[in-house]
Amino acid sequence: MKLKTKPDYWDKSKKYLASKDRVLKSIINNVSDEKFLQRTCSPFQTLSNAIIGQQISIAAAESITRRVRSTCGLINKKNILTSSSAQLKKTGLSGQKVKYLKGLANHLDENSNFFSSIEKMSDDDAIKSLCKLYGVGIWTAEMYLIFQLLRPNILPLGDVGLVNSMNTVYKIENSSVEKLLKISKKWEPFRTVAVWYIWRVIDDDIVEY
Repeated sequence: MKLKTKPDYWDKSKKYLASKDRVLKSIINNVSDEKFLQRTCSPFQTLSNAIIGQQISIAAAESITRRVRSTCGLINKKNILTSSSAQLKKTGLSGQKVKYLKGLANHLDENSNFFSSIEKMSDDDAIKSLCKLYGVGIWTAEMYLIFQLLRPNILPLGDVGLVNSMNTVYKIENSSVEKLLKISKKWEPFRTVAVWYIWRVIDDDIVEY
């Protein structure tokens, strides 16, 4: 699945954010959104990509993902289930992440409506349901909401890149969740878009889970 259209809130949110935050306005005016946030993967692929990307760099995650595709083909439930754990480990995946992906594939095999049910939930309920999956924590669930469900108001404060960028952009010393939340308050209800732009400040690589 490859959709080339922006989320329907994208352009409206840029204008809104620029009117609320002068610092963010400068970033928006100087960062190209040619490669804007868009849905590029199936639900299974998105969650698998986020699992692969846990606690490693973007470059490392992309390298491992390419090797998984080379070994298994398209990252989907069937191919993960039919690939051996040994094959998957040879791609650079840790033994734990192999278990996470196998667990996800098994869960989907037994619960075919899982992703469609998640899509109907509120942000909080969707995150809670995703976090019930083995190996899926809050950050991974938030990446799913951002990149698959295209939810407009997600703030992943467990993301090191985001926190570092916010500290740099807003010249924050002694960073705390409270300080970051206070800044982000003015971004609502479009925190996802603000996050996308702030990610660009210290990382030109475009993450696409």
